[in-house]
Amino acid sequence: MSIRRSSSADVARLIAELVSGDAQRRDMALARLAVIGSRATSALVSVANDPTERDEARVAAFEALEAIGDGRAIAAAMTALSGSAESVAVAAVGLLGRLAREKDARATKAFEQLAALTLSSRTPTAVRLAALTALEGQPERLLKPIYDALAKDPASKVVARVTRRQAGAVESLDALVAKGLPADPDVIAAVARDDGERAPLMALKRAIDAIRAREAQAADVATCERWRVARGVLHHHLASRGSRLALYDLREALEGATGPLPVGFLSAAAVIGDASCLQPLARAWVESGHDDRWWREHLAEAFRAIVAREALTRRHPALKLILERWPSTGVLVAAAKR
Repeated sequence: MSIRRSSSADVARLIAELVSGDAQRRDMALARLAVIGSRATSALVSVANDPTERDEARVAAFEALEAIGDGRAIAAAMTALSGSAESVAVAAVGLLGRLAREKDARATKAFEQLAALTLSSRTPTAVRLAALTALEGQPERLLKPIYDALAKDPASKVVARVTRRQAGAVESLDALVAKGLPADPDVIAAVARDDGERAPLMALKRAIDAIRAREAQAADVATCERWRVARGVLHHHLASRGSRLALYDLREALEGATGPLPVGFLSAAAVIGDASCLQPLARAWVESGHDDRWWREHLAEAFRAIVAREALTRRHPALKLILERWPSTGVLVAAAKR
């Protein structure tokens, strides 16, 4: 059955639904406008370019324009990259990615804009990551100079995405654990940074267990430390989502520490650590050298964060034991209420 040609009235009605504020009506209008195609481009561009419209409506307009792939929308996408909400800019990047895959002068312009976004340290990280995603599938000869330039970028998530793509580790964290971790710990650390915010909690836990096994098998101290960095990244992501699934591993890492641990372990301890983590933190603090200021300060911060979050008093058995064993920890225990 052929699709009946839409009238201007049909487009106007769907645009009204797109900007109505009702999520279900907006999604249905988006799908219908995408089917209508280039006849809806002008109306969609008007919404996408209108800063007075809701961000959700502008995002939907760009998503419809991406599905249509009409090159006339490139100016709207370029305009939205400046001064718009992050979600709108990311949606505009999606449109540029679609246009960059075409075979005309606009494709070159879209590609150049995407490349510039990825390389700009002033651009929000989420937009840069969206631009990197939009560039996927482009010829390797075009992507290699971009990836090489980003390899030492100050934004760790950008570096993680590039490291991952260069290594070909494009599968999800869960899939990589299931098939066997990559041999390079830096690659799995990059995947952890890239996937950590959205990976299932159990996938993060399984990855921690798998990395711990690799640490134990490491041929040298340097390789072991690189695996430990990856494990710390995963602990950070678990803790940032309020999960204590791997608290046992966090506690054991603190107990076995003979020197500074990667910061992910300490940030996790501060967020989800419990009273059982206090003694290893205190021991590490006592045994650390006074010249290792970074390690001592982070240990103290994690200790005090746990005491405050768990509302421990100085009469708590864990704190009393710590003071008896290491009197110098009085400056740490002082954070507890009397």
